[in-house]
Amino acid sequence: MDSSQLLGITTLTYLLASFLYIGVLIFKARFLGKIATIFTIGALLVQTIGIGLRWYESYQLGIGHAPLSNMYESVVFFAWTIVLFYLGVEFRFKNKSIGAFAIPLAFLAMAYASFA
Repeated sequence: MDSSQLLGITTLTYLLASFLYIGVLIFKARFLGKIATIFTIGALLVQTIGIGLRWYESYQLGIGHAPLSNMYESVVFFAWTIVLFYLGVEFRFKNKSIGAFAIPLAFLAMAYASFA
């Protein structure tokens, strides 16, 4: 499995988590929030592995650069940062409603990176 496959899985998982967080906002269902957070943490872990693997792959190609050298990698890192910051806010303030805005933004960034 290469980094692009892992980052594709991340994109789809952020989409699913987005719908769950929107469900939390609309239905005030706590169990949806727990599921959304689990999906978001899982996607963040997969994305972290994908970024690390992309870095490793650059060394395998003899380029050897941090995964921030082009638009694709920068947008993927931006999405990663959004989710990391959001999870910090969620755990600090115990408020999942912000996820209905932050996680769709991360999904859109990942989708843009994948298809642009």
